[in-house]
Amino acid sequence: MMNVSVKPHDIKQLLRDLREDIANMADSADELSEQDWEALTLRVFRFQATHNAVYKEFVALLGVVPGTVQSVADIPFMPVEVFQTHEVHVLGESEKPDAIFCSSGTTGSVPSRHVVDDLAWYNRIAQRGFERLMGPFENAVFIALLPGYLERGDSSLVHMVRSFMTHTHQSDVDQWFFMRDWKGLETKLDNLAASESKQQVYLIGVTHALLSWEQSLSDQRILDWSLEDLQIIETGGMKGEGVELVREEVHARLSRLVQSEVVCSEYGMTELLSQAWSKGRGIFMTPPWMRVMVGAIDDPGQWLPNGQQGRIHVIDLANVASCGFLSTGDVGRRFADGSFEINGRYDQAEVRGCNLMASDF
Repeated sequence: MMNVSVKPHDIKQLLRDLREDIANMADSADELSEQDWEALTLRVFRFQATHNAVYKEFVALLGVVPGTVQSVADIPFMPVEVFQTHEVHVLGESEKPDAIFCSSGTTGSVPSRHVVDDLAWYNRIAQRGFERLMGPFENAVFIALLPGYLERGDSSLVHMVRSFMTHTHQSDVDQWFFMRDWKGLETKLDNLAASESKQQVYLIGVTHALLSWEQSLSDQRILDWSLEDLQIIETGGMKGEGVELVREEVHARLSRLVQSEVVCSEYGMTELLSQAWSKGRGIFMTPPWMRVMVGAIDDPGQWLPNGQQGRIHVIDLANVASCGFLSTGDVGRRFADGSFEINGRYDQAEVRGCNLMASDF
């Protein structure tokens, strides 16, 4: 039988078709039926297993034939660590991406690199996910406390927040970003508190910076600028800036900064395009095109029932030009309504196929 190759323009059309279907899901108020969601997920898998050279090789190393995969439960999930050593995408050799995002990592670690072909698509997906899970952008204002991210020009988190600020028509966007300028941040909050317009203020901050700022504040100073509509969203963890704290302790300390005493969270990573959001207690929800599955730590092929702790696996259909099926280094639990929590890290796991790729490429 003649081997008929797919032309680059055909790949582009397949990519456009998939994105259109994902966009329709993102923009619709109605949820896809489980059958339709699974069918779309399998289409994304087969597209990537055919046209993404790195993921195609990973699937082959596991001995999986894409055409025989008939269930989402049988899709191979690639370790996020592969992004540290390979460029994972469906772009042709002559095509230039819109951006390459790099992970922050920790001292001595190798950063992940995520090739993003279309920043407009990334912005659209990030904004729709936030609106569905956190609230409308109308009358919203974003402030960013992101030392360690802001100094770099390749942070997906900084880009996401910047796109939110642009979407809400905040003037002079750079003036809404802070590193360790506590006084400047407090002045910004003072000005918002004094404003006659009622705005929902979101302060998105890396966890270690929020905790350092909280430690510097007196109770009276908090009362001076306390905003009824201030919501803190923590993300990113400690990044080596001190002892890792459990979520309950982090949120207990940060809760005194907001009148509602509820601290929100963001769950995302450089290797994904989509984010999960928590409105409190560290319970994350995902937009319809993103799902979490939990696998046994000692057996990558075993999926665990709701409520059991295991390794977090993420389906991100929006990541269609890269890899939408990733096994992370996070440990957590999934619940019956599709929400999940993160309980820690599992950094020493050996994942079937990952070592083979390291030696094969």
